[in-house]
Amino acid sequence: MGLVAQDNAYAERINLTIKDEYLSHWKPESFFELKRDVKRAVNNYNLKRIHNNIKRKTPSEFEYECLNLDIENRSKLTIFNNEY
Repeated sequence: MGLVAQDNAYAERINLTIKDEYLSHWKPESFFELKRDVKRAVNNYNLKRIHNNIKRKTPSEFEYECLNLDIENRSKLTIFNNEY
């Protein structure tokens, strides 16, 4: 849960992606299968799936690239600004 309601939208978006694009296809039938498949979906999402909004990289590649830049060379990203 986020500190403000708008933060939860990002968590809900990833939940929807995992449910719609992975779990509905794999159809886990037990709690064990569900746990295994959620882990598999998260790993796929972070390590294999490219994302257009981060220059067609995986989240892991994007994070690694950002962490290896000097702070002053990193792009600024505003996820949500509660002041507007």
